[in-house]
Amino acid sequence: MTQDPETQDVTQDLPLDSVPTQTYRPGLVSFISVINNSDVSKRSEKQFSFPKLSINSIESEEADANVHFAIEYKIGEGGFGQVDAAKQLCFDRRVAIKRVRSDRGNIFAEQQLKEEAQLMGQLEHPAIPPVHIVGIDEENQIALVMKFIKGNSWLEILTRDYAKVKQNQLPKWYLEKHLNYLLRIGEALDFAHKKSIIHRDIKPENVVIGEYGEVYLIDWGIACTLNSEMTFHGQGYAGTPCYAAPEMIVNKPIWDIRSDVYLMGATLYQIIAGTPPHMGQSAGEVFNNITDKPTPLLHDDFPATLRMICSCAMSKDQEERYTSVYAMLEDIRYFLTQGELAELNIKATKDLDKARELAKKKNEFSDELETIGARCRFLLEEITYRSPDNNKAKAQLEECLQILIEDAINKKRLAASRTLLNQYSELVEDSDTNDENSNSWITIAKKRIDEVASQLVSRSDELSTGIQVKLIEEIAAQKRAYQDLRAAYISLKDKSK
Repeated sequence: MTQDPETQDVTQDLPLDSVPTQTYRPGLVSFISVINNSDVSKRSEKQFSFPKLSINSIESEEADANVHFAIEYKIGEGGFGQVDAAKQLCFDRRVAIKRVRSDRGNIFAEQQLKEEAQLMGQLEHPAIPPVHIVGIDEENQIALVMKFIKGNSWLEILTRDYAKVKQNQLPKWYLEKHLNYLLRIGEALDFAHKKSIIHRDIKPENVVIGEYGEVYLIDWGIACTLNSEMTFHGQGYAGTPCYAAPEMIVNKPIWDIRSDVYLMGATLYQIIAGTPPHMGQSAGEVFNNITDKPTPLLHDDFPATLRMICSCAMSKDQEERYTSVYAMLEDIRYFLTQGELAELNIKATKDLDKARELAKKKNEFSDELETIGARCRFLLEEITYRSPDNNKAKAQLEECLQILIEDAINKKRLAASRTLLNQYSELVEDSDTNDENSNSWITIAKKRIDEVASQLVSRSDELSTGIQVKLIEEIAAQKRAYQDLRAAYISLKDKSK
């Protein structure tokens, strides 16, 4: 397919050895375009001074009572930041300290960490690591002191668990475990959205699962605040390519809440398929795949409901996506609580659509409609039996029965049409939507069945009379033949005497 001219130049400034699974933070190195700070919504008109923090190594021989934190070991590092485990001496507790890497230090990196600190300070949620304090260390670098999270990367857990999954067969334990993680992350994200903050880099790698089952959405380094129109206008790409939404990879991207919805869908895709949705050997190849196939298809063996949720969240057109993360979470919760019924409903709806198409053809010599309709009827009966308040399934069952009744009448199957009509009448009688149209339809159907029955009786009488005449004629012919044979026998007997 032809490359979109808007996305064609996006990768020109990216490093040649870029890894599509890593986060790009614009402005941290010279060959990545800088997001102009003037475009970032101001979080406060006031300027605050940060306190001085004394941070030493744990091995330091200096015993200074003024030391606030003692660095123990490095937890990890990203595109521009480094996170260390440290002991907060006054509380004798372990904390995590995030600072700009010494080899990536520049004004923008410092500003971005300050923005991250101020932003995270607004997000007091159980699934977002709390910020204890923000200060300046001895080297005049911003230091973000956060809660120390003891746990494992969700990506590691997900990869390990998916290795136990048989091809395209997701066990219940696997889905319940990882969809519940996704729900927790979605709740934190919905909380942030209500404060006009979007994350822009949601992926399993940016989620930590604590040793007691806590779930944390981390790395708010490229998060941003939306303007009064609930959008953010960027000057270049930011995020992780293999999860990116189409609107994120244009030259002048415009993000909104639905961009995070897409990233949630991409994470759901990885739960289902085991890999990120957009794969490739380079960022450029991945961006081409996003443009060509922004909504990658999942195998039919996977649960239909999850495929539908994923497809809706990852729609190329932002207008066709879930309008909020909350709406997506509601569908996931329904799958978890009513998963089997949801699957039955998907299959029944598909059969009902096919039955409608076949009904329009009115092929009285085909039994395909009867077969598909019977299967659809069984599925809907199961749903209404197990979920009596499911009015949608009841309405679908009524429509399915109407189609089957019409087909049975057209094929002059009296017993089947009468049985189906009795079921339909009982369903309408018990339904809250019992109306004159339904009762009128029943009356017309009964009349048509009676007319077909009369026609069949008349034809039966005509057939019976015809058969009787033929039998009489045949008996008369046989009687004459017998008489002729008897006369010949008597004549032959007389001659022999």
